[in-house]
Amino acid sequence: MSKRGMFAAVVAALLMAVCSWFGAYAQPNTRMADLYPRSPLADVLPAAFGDWRVDETASNVELPPDVAAQVKAIYTEVADRVYVNSRGEHIMLTIAYGRDQSDGFKVHRPEVCYAAQGFSVSSPRDAMLSLGTHDIDVKHVDTQLGARKEPVTYWMVIGDHVVSTATRHKLQQIRYALDGVIADGLLVRVSSLSPEPEAAYAAQAAFVREWQMHVPQSQRGRLFGQ
Repeated sequence: MSKRGMFAAVVAALLMAVCSWFGAYAQPNTRMADLYPRSPLADVLPAAFGDWRVDETASNVELPPDVAAQVKAIYTEVADRVYVNSRGEHIMLTIAYGRDQSDGFKVHRPEVCYAAQGFSVSSPRDAMLSLGTHDIDVKHVDTQLGARKEPVTYWMVIGDHVVSTATRHKLQQIRYALDGVIADGLLVRVSSLSPEPEAAYAAQAAFVREWQMHVPQSQRGRLFGQ
Protein backbone atom coordinates (compact mmCIF):
# COMPACT_ATOMS: atom_id res chain seq x y z
CA MET A 1 0.00 0.00 0.00
CA SER A 2 1.31 3.47 -0.87
CA LYS A 3 1.94 6.08 1.83
CA ARG A 4 -1.04 8.07 0.55
CA GLY A 5 -3.26 5.00 0.66
CA MET A 6 -2.06 4.14 4.15
CA PHE A 7 -2.73 7.69 5.34
CA ALA A 8 -6.26 7.59 3.87
CA ALA A 9 -6.90 4.26 5.58
CA VAL A 10 -5.71 5.61 8.94
CA VAL A 11 -7.88 8.72 8.59
CA ALA A 12 -10.89 6.57 7.67
CA ALA A 13 -10.29 4.31 10.69
CA LEU A 14 -10.00 7.29 13.01
CA LEU A 15 -13.19 8.78 11.62
CA MET A 16 -15.00 5.49 12.16
CA ALA A 17 -13.81 5.39 15.76
CA VAL A 18 -14.80 9.00 16.37
CA CYS A 19 -18.18 8.47 14.74
CA SER A 20 -18.76 5.37 16.88
CA TRP A 21 -18.08 7.38 20.04
CA PHE A 22 -20.07 10.26 18.62
CA GLY A 23 -23.08 8.04 18.00
CA ALA A 24 -23.02 6.65 21.50
CA TYR A 25 -22.21 9.70 23.60
CA ALA A 26 -22.67 12.91 21.65
CA GLN A 27 -25.99 12.89 19.90
CA PRO A 28 -27.13 16.48 19.34
CA ASN A 29 -30.83 17.25 19.25
CA THR A 30 -30.90 20.93 18.30
CA ARG A 31 -31.10 21.72 14.61
CA MET A 32 -29.17 24.67 13.24
CA ALA A 33 -32.12 25.28 10.91
CA ASP A 34 -34.31 25.90 13.97
CA LEU A 35 -31.78 28.16 15.69
CA TYR A 36 -31.17 30.20 12.54
CA PRO A 37 -34.23 29.95 10.28
CA ARG A 38 -33.25 29.90 6.62
CA SER A 39 -35.04 32.00 4.06
CA PRO A 40 -36.48 30.24 1.00
CA LEU A 41 -33.87 29.69 -1.67
CA ALA A 42 -35.83 31.97 -3.99
CA ASP A 43 -34.67 34.86 -1.78
CA VAL A 44 -31.06 34.33 -2.86
CA LEU A 45 -31.87 33.90 -6.56
CA PRO A 46 -32.70 37.36 -7.89
CA ALA A 47 -34.74 37.72 -11.05
CA ALA A 48 -32.00 39.96 -12.45
CA PHE A 49 -28.60 41.30 -11.45
CA GLY A 50 -25.88 43.06 -13.42
CA ASP A 51 -26.15 41.92 -17.03
CA TRP A 52 -27.99 38.73 -16.05
CA ARG A 53 -31.68 37.95 -15.91
CA VAL A 54 -33.69 34.75 -15.48
CA ASP A 55 -34.60 33.15 -18.81
CA GLU A 56 -38.11 31.86 -18.23
CA THR A 57 -38.06 29.95 -21.53
CA ALA A 58 -35.05 27.80 -20.61
CA SER A 59 -34.67 24.93 -18.15
CA ASN A 60 -32.10 22.48 -16.84
CA VAL A 61 -31.99 18.92 -18.11
CA GLU A 62 -34.87 16.99 -16.55
CA LEU A 63 -33.79 14.30 -14.12
CA PRO A 64 -34.82 10.66 -14.67
CA PRO A 65 -37.58 9.64 -12.22
CA ASP A 66 -35.29 7.46 -10.07
CA VAL A 67 -32.66 10.20 -9.76
CA ALA A 68 -35.35 12.81 -9.02
CA ALA A 69 -36.67 10.57 -6.23
CA GLN A 70 -33.19 10.28 -4.70
CA VAL A 71 -32.71 14.05 -4.79
CA LYS A 72 -36.13 14.59 -3.19
CA ALA A 73 -35.24 12.15 -0.39
CA ILE A 74 -31.90 13.84 0.33
CA TYR A 75 -32.80 17.52 0.14
CA THR A 76 -35.33 19.71 1.90
CA GLU A 77 -35.48 22.26 -0.91
CA VAL A 78 -34.07 22.49 -4.44
CA ALA A 79 -34.12 25.61 -6.61
CA ASP A 80 -33.09 25.95 -10.28
CA ARG A 81 -32.56 29.03 -12.39
CA VAL A 82 -31.25 29.59 -15.89
CA TYR A 83 -29.77 33.04 -16.40
CA VAL A 84 -29.03 34.76 -19.71
CA ASN A 85 -27.01 37.92 -20.43
CA SER A 86 -27.19 40.51 -23.20
CA ARG A 87 -24.86 38.41 -25.37
CA GLY A 88 -27.23 35.44 -25.20
CA GLU A 89 -24.92 33.40 -22.96
CA HIS A 90 -26.61 31.11 -20.46
CA ILE A 91 -25.58 30.02 -16.98
CA MET A 92 -27.50 27.30 -15.15
CA LEU A 93 -27.62 27.57 -11.35
CA THR A 94 -28.96 24.96 -8.93
CA ILE A 95 -29.00 25.08 -5.13
CA ALA A 96 -29.98 22.02 -3.10
CA TYR A 97 -30.53 22.49 0.65
CA GLY A 98 -30.77 19.85 3.37
CA ARG A 99 -31.70 20.86 6.91
CA ASP A 100 -30.19 17.72 8.50
CA GLN A 101 -26.55 16.77 7.86
CA SER A 102 -26.29 14.42 10.85
CA ASP A 103 -25.93 11.12 9.03
CA GLY A 104 -22.93 11.57 6.81
CA PHE A 105 -22.02 13.04 3.45
CA LYS A 106 -25.63 13.52 2.45
CA VAL A 107 -25.31 15.10 -0.96
CA HIS A 108 -26.04 13.96 -4.49
CA ARG A 109 -22.83 15.06 -6.19
CA PRO A 110 -23.08 16.37 -9.77
CA GLU A 111 -20.68 13.80 -11.20
CA VAL A 112 -23.05 11.08 -9.98
CA CYS A 113 -26.16 12.95 -11.08
CA TYR A 114 -24.87 13.65 -14.60
CA ALA A 115 -23.61 10.08 -15.06
CA ALA A 116 -27.09 8.83 -14.10
CA GLN A 117 -28.49 10.94 -16.95
CA GLY A 118 -26.18 9.30 -19.49
CA PHE A 119 -23.44 11.94 -19.59
CA SER A 120 -19.80 11.00 -19.81
CA VAL A 121 -18.18 12.61 -16.78
CA SER A 122 -14.58 13.47 -15.94
CA SER A 123 -13.13 12.96 -12.49
CA PRO A 124 -13.77 16.04 -10.31
CA ARG A 125 -10.80 18.41 -10.16
CA ASP A 126 -10.00 20.65 -7.22
CA ALA A 127 -10.06 24.38 -7.96
CA MET A 128 -10.19 27.67 -6.10
CA LEU A 129 -12.85 30.29 -6.73
CA SER A 130 -11.98 33.82 -5.65
CA LEU A 131 -14.96 35.83 -4.40
CA GLY A 132 -13.00 38.98 -3.65
CA THR A 133 -13.74 38.76 0.07
CA HIS A 134 -12.34 35.22 0.34
CA ASP A 135 -11.57 32.13 -1.70
CA ILE A 136 -13.56 28.90 -1.63
CA ASP A 137 -12.66 25.35 -2.63
CA VAL A 138 -14.74 24.12 -5.56
CA LYS A 139 -14.82 21.16 -7.92
CA HIS A 140 -14.68 21.29 -11.71
CA VAL A 141 -16.29 18.47 -13.71
CA ASP A 142 -16.38 18.16 -17.49
CA THR A 143 -19.58 16.49 -18.72
CA GLN A 144 -20.75 15.56 -22.22
CA LEU A 145 -23.86 14.00 -23.74
CA GLY A 146 -23.58 13.71 -27.51
CA ALA A 147 -22.77 17.18 -28.82
CA ARG A 148 -23.77 18.79 -25.50
CA LYS A 149 -20.66 19.76 -23.53
CA GLU A 150 -21.48 21.15 -20.09
CA PRO A 151 -18.60 22.09 -17.76
CA VAL A 152 -19.76 22.16 -14.12
CA THR A 153 -18.49 24.06 -11.08
CA TYR A 154 -19.84 23.04 -7.69
CA TRP A 155 -19.18 23.36 -3.99
CA MET A 156 -20.71 22.13 -0.75
CA VAL A 157 -21.40 23.97 2.50
CA ILE A 158 -22.16 22.58 5.94
CA GLY A 159 -23.44 25.22 8.34
CA ASP A 160 -21.42 28.17 7.10
CA HIS A 161 -18.24 26.30 6.12
CA VAL A 162 -17.35 25.25 2.59
CA VAL A 163 -16.19 21.61 2.54
CA SER A 164 -14.54 19.98 -0.47
CA THR A 165 -14.29 16.33 0.63
CA ALA A 166 -16.30 13.74 2.54
CA THR A 167 -13.67 13.78 5.30
CA ARG A 168 -13.90 17.54 5.77
CA HIS A 169 -17.67 17.31 5.70
CA LYS A 170 -17.63 14.70 8.46
CA LEU A 171 -15.15 16.63 10.60
CA GLN A 172 -17.20 19.82 10.32
CA GLN A 173 -20.36 17.91 11.18
CA ILE A 174 -18.64 16.57 14.30
CA ARG A 175 -17.48 20.04 15.32
CA TYR A 176 -21.05 21.29 15.19
CA ALA A 177 -22.34 18.20 16.99
CA LEU A 178 -19.89 18.68 19.85
CA ASP A 179 -21.59 22.03 20.36
CA GLY A 180 -24.92 20.17 20.47
CA VAL A 181 -26.04 21.26 17.02
CA ILE A 182 -27.24 19.26 13.99
CA ALA A 183 -25.86 21.20 11.05
CA ASP A 184 -27.70 21.94 7.84
CA GLY A 185 -25.98 22.13 4.48
CA LEU A 186 -26.31 22.72 0.79
CA LEU A 187 -24.76 22.12 -2.60
CA VAL A 188 -24.37 24.84 -5.23
CA ARG A 189 -23.95 23.86 -8.89
CA VAL A 190 -23.12 26.27 -11.71
CA SER A 191 -22.86 25.10 -15.31
CA SER A 192 -22.95 26.31 -18.90
CA LEU A 193 -22.80 24.90 -22.41
CA SER A 194 -19.35 25.32 -23.91
CA PRO A 195 -16.82 23.31 -25.94
CA GLU A 196 -14.01 25.06 -24.01
CA PRO A 197 -14.07 24.03 -20.32
CA GLU A 198 -11.45 26.47 -19.05
CA ALA A 199 -13.19 29.45 -20.64
CA ALA A 200 -16.47 28.19 -19.19
CA TYR A 201 -15.03 27.89 -15.70
CA ALA A 202 -13.68 31.44 -15.88
CA ALA A 203 -17.09 32.73 -17.00
CA GLN A 204 -18.82 30.77 -14.24
CA ALA A 205 -16.47 32.23 -11.63
CA ALA A 206 -17.22 35.76 -12.85
CA PHE A 207 -20.95 34.99 -12.69
CA VAL A 208 -20.67 33.71 -9.11
CA ARG A 209 -18.72 36.78 -7.99
CA GLU A 210 -21.41 39.08 -9.41
CA TRP A 211 -24.24 36.94 -8.02
CA GLN A 212 -22.67 37.00 -4.55
CA MET A 213 -22.85 40.79 -4.48
CA HIS A 214 -26.63 40.62 -4.94
CA VAL A 215 -27.27 38.02 -2.24
CA PRO A 216 -28.45 39.53 1.07
CA GLN A 217 -25.52 39.82 3.47
CA SER A 218 -27.36 37.69 6.02
CA GLN A 219 -27.55 34.79 3.54
CA ARG A 220 -24.03 34.82 2.09
CA GLY A 221 -22.49 32.58 4.74
CA ARG A 222 -24.84 29.71 4.01
CA LEU A 223 -24.01 29.87 0.29
CA PHE A 224 -20.35 30.86 0.17
CA GLY A 225 -19.03 30.07 3.65
CA GLN A 226 -17.26 32.41 6.01
